[in-house]
Amino acid sequence: MTTTKIKRQLLNSLKRGTGEAYLIVRDNPKIDFSTQIIKGALNIFAYDGQSEGSRAKYIFDIISISQQKEKIRKAVLKGLATEQNNTWNLTHLFDLAKLYAEQGDTEARQAIYDRFLNHPIDHSDWVGHSEILELDGFQGLLFIAEKFGKYIEQNPEDLQDDHIVQHFQDNNKDLKVFEELENVSKTNKYIQLYLNTISKTKSIQEKHRKERSKVEYKNIVDEIFSRKFFPYNKRKNITENDVNLIANQLLIEKDKTKLEKLLDIFSFCEFPFDSEFILNLAKQKKTSKNRIAEYALYALKHLKSNSIRKFALDNYQNSKRPYDYLDILISNYEKGDYKMLCDIATKFNNEHIIEKLAATYVEIYRANKTTECKEPLEILYNKMNCGIHRNGILEVLIENGVLSDKIRNEIPFDSYLETRELLNENENGR
Repeated sequence: MTTTKIKRQLLNSLKRGTGEAYLIVRDNPKIDFSTQIIKGALNIFAYDGQSEGSRAKYIFDIISISQQKEKIRKAVLKGLATEQNNTWNLTHLFDLAKLYAEQGDTEARQAIYDRFLNHPIDHSDWVGHSEILELDGFQGLLFIAEKFGKYIEQNPEDLQDDHIVQHFQDNNKDLKVFEELENVSKTNKYIQLYLNTISKTKSIQEKHRKERSKVEYKNIVDEIFSRKFFPYNKRKNITENDVNLIANQLLIEKDKTKLEKLLDIFSFCEFPFDSEFILNLAKQKKTSKNRIAEYALYALKHLKSNSIRKFALDNYQNSKRPYDYLDILISNYEKGDYKMLCDIATKFNNEHIIEKLAATYVEIYRANKTTECKEPLEILYNKMNCGIHRNGILEVLIENGVLSDKIRNEIPFDSYLETRELLNENENGR
């Protein structure tokens, strides 16, 4: 393989976050990969940087075996000082700089302090606080509190909640953090201003909580109709009696907006009556005026019947969005369906579609244990940039005993730190 192709392969792995990147750098010490590594250092290529978290350890491990360490380090510190567009790139850079600081790099430590709350990205003034707290504990918290106080003095309409202080308290139960801050605030007007703003924010939040708590509902159906969105935690903990109440209302409901709200609940739980009722709703022509057919389609993933399976197979073949019908296979998978899943996974490269396919395929093969999972899941593994769903794919491959040696070798260097433990967990669980 040519040097150009090897570099391209490395960048592809970096963007996806697979351990292959580490192995490529390790096995090709004479190739200068600094350009590709710097791209991985300055950008978090994860599908969802907020949910997945930092890839700093992943990149730092790769930097540690690079022959161009200093060049990359300088690029990281410059990136930390200048990043203004992407919150998750900035969190990644703070975390990367922290790893340098933990190794005694005083310039990196100072770079973290210099950047905190200095030209913050909109709605991201909190970025960097966790690195300061991890490095310097309570002294770091004093710096953060004073810095916020100075910022609030210049921006008096700014509101700050107590999540930073509470986060530090949760991790330092031997300290009375708020009391300590109050003591210091007696001689530090900026810390006092910060604490006063926290109290002001708490009062506003408490007022909103009281207003929401005053609302009373007749029953679960009334609550669903009254809310713009039904809370996720309530959907996950809905009772059998509530499910039956919602289903009975669904059978007689005529209002399209209310139908949508009721149907949406059954994307989380099984419709308890005749599945043909939901199937008939899913067969309705989709319109821009309502999402009844769409929500009914989501509900079919919990229902099993020959007619539901036929509906999925008939429609996926003629649809521009065949992946919309794949959730149905969670309850209606049959031997040989892996071929269809391979064809669809091969067809698409858009990261949003790949993400949707990964989530669906994992659900399908968790519900249907089979070695057939290997080929379709490997196709997605080699395309996706989401560490969270890659973790799910790897769990399924391991559970079904079809993990390839290539992927097995990459797991210890994966960007998603939970994935690095999969092999140990599997061996310990035997």
